[in-house]
Amino acid sequence: MKQMLYVLALMLVYVLSSCNSNVIFDKNNPLEHESWSYEQPQTFKVAIEDTAVRYNIYVSIRHSFHFEWRNLWVNIATQFPDGEKLSKRVNLLLSEADGRWFGDCSSDNCFIQIPLQENVIFPAEGTYEFVITQDMRVNPLANIRNVGLKVEKVISTAEKN
Repeated sequence: MKQMLYVLALMLVYVLSSCNSNVIFDKNNPLEHESWSYEQPQTFKVAIEDTAVRYNIYVSIRHSFHFEWRNLWVNIATQFPDGEKLSKRVNLLLSEADGRWFGDCSSDNCFIQIPLQENVIFPAEGTYEFVITQDMRVNPLANIRNVGLKVEKVISTAEKN
């Protein structure tokens, strides 16, 4: 019986992962002690092989209900395959003004994927490095559990049908 459940679980994982074939990168880094300091940049290396399609880029945050703010300021630095670097300060909204959290929340855990850029065209094939650092006034920042990055191909309406 245990083997049967194990096989069914593996099949479910395979089916669910094949449904997201447009996702080319999805990684979440756990933060030690649920605390994010300035000295803990979160680095993600994404291989881009197709420059003819558009991509959506998301920042993923998993946090506790005890996170004290409704937003999270971060710096996002991007290094292109040719070595060029761009950096931008971004405000990630995590809750409504009344304190209701965005994203999927249960128990003491919230997970949200926030669009960083949509319909992006990468100018060259190769590895892009994204470095996300927290830029709040508090250091370290408590009750942040994971920081992640997701990159997916934009599927056109014609491709969906």
